[in-house]
Formats: sequence, C-alpha cells, structure tokens
Amino acid sequence: MSKFYTAKYESIFMYSAVKNQRVIKKITEQILNKKYNEFIILNPNLIKDNIHNIGQKLDLSIKTDDEYINVELNSRYNKYIKERNLLYVFKLCLDKSEKDKQTLKGCVRQININFGRKSKGIEDIAVVNLTENKKLTTKIEIKNLNVDFYIKKYYNNYKLTKEEELYAMLGLELEELKKLSERNDIVKEFKESVEEANKDELVVKWFTPEQEREMRENYIKSEAEEKGMKKGIKKGKLEGILQTAKNMLEANMNIETVSKLTGLSVKKIKNMLL
Repeated sequence: MSKFYTAKYESIFMYSAVKNQRVIKKITEQILNKKYNEFIILNPNLIKDNIHNIGQKLDLSIKTDDEYINVELNSRYNKYIKERNLLYVFKLCLDKSEKDKQTLKGCVRQININFGRKSKGIEDIAVVNLTENKKLTTKIEIKNLNVDFYIKKYYNNYKLTKEEELYAMLGLELEELKKLSERNDIVKEFKESVEEANKDELVVKWFTPEQEREMRENYIKSEAEEKGMKKGIKKGKLEGILQTAKNMLEANMNIETVSKLTGLSVKKIKNMLL
C-alpha cells in the first residue's frame, strides 16, 4: 500500500480546503466562535503561483462578511514559524489599512494550524503592552490550533466533542479517518477530499513533503546567492525551472498543469513548444 499523506502536509491541506470549502469554513467558525455568510478564499490556487515563494507564502487568505482571515498550516513548529506567523498578520493589517485610507475596517484574524507544538488545544495570542499588561489593539486576533493535542486525546480514547473531532481529523491516518467519518458528516466530507488528493498524481508526485522541503532549501539557497549576484545574472536562475517544464511537457503533461507547478506563464510555456 502506498503512503497515505494526511492534511499535515501543505499540498494535501490546500487541496482539501479548496476542494471542499464547507469544511474549512466550519473549522474557522468553530475556532473563532463566529458564523459567516460570506466566506471567500482569495487565493484558491491548488499549487503555489510562484515556486520561489514556497515556504514564505501564506496558505489561505479568506474574506468574510466584515473582516479578513489568514490561515497558516505549520507542519513543524519552531521559533522561526512563530515569528513568521506574526509577520503575516501584521502585513495584512498594514495592507488593509493602506487600502482603507489609514482606517482598518473590521478585524484581521489569523489561525495558525500547528503540528509539533506541545500546548493546549487552542491558544489566544494577543498583541499586548507588557508594561501596562493590556491589549494594544482590538483589530487583531490570533488563534493557535495545536492539532497534536486532539490527536493525542483521540488515540488515548478520550471522548471527543464534534468540534474536537474536526481538529483531530487534520492529522489522522486513513483508517482512523474512516472510523471517525462514520459518526461525523463533516469528517466524512474531509476524508473524501483527502483521499482524492492522495490519488491525484500531481499533488502526491510533485508535492510530497520531501520535495516541499527541497524547494524550500533551494529557495533559501537561491536567495543567499542572489545577494552576491549582479542584476544581469538573474536570467540564469530560471534554467532549472525551464528544464523542469521541458521534462513535464515531454511527459505529455498539459500546459496549464505545467504552468501551475512551475510558476511559468502559459504564454512562456507555449513559446517553448515553438
């Protein structure tokens, strides 16, 4: 039996969230304790727009009735991840404030879905003034969902609530997902989308955890090298991507798929065929 990739892995999580938005909407509403009529994923691309941005690009950006929500999946938790998550929410605040002429309408919220963080299930993170010990703003709300907490409860045979089952399912293996789906319709919908993602050759073959890690390392390496390069050498950075695109075309992959996987425009890929 081939390896089953859970939603702990970014490509599986993204596929499932975009394929069945009702599931991610339900989880979001539970965590934030709020119902939404409007719920629009603003960056619904399954694969990253630009392969060079992987590892530093927000997973999901969502527009709701009167606010914006960031959703970020962290397969491994460390100090760098913690700081990066804060930068995401601050950047969103700045962007929206500038567009609204210095007045941020509504609230900016961020949900960090964490694996590998030893803490309670859901944490409230506030921006505070340490001297006065009070919130600096009510316009920012950050929630940490620590999935391992609920997975541990599940495997230790604790009776999970319907809400807690939705958190645990994000990291459960297929057999456990099947068991849980028998008593929870949302879990059933999620299981089906995750199974579909695992059967999709593009998702599994091109975005396995190992390849995601390799792309991140290549990105960091290329960024370090770029600092010492002259502007005219920039063209050379595309050679690897162009060769990858060429290999995909030779393997009879369609142009739109190659474009999604490499970040190259459809026009550029068509020119390669001339």
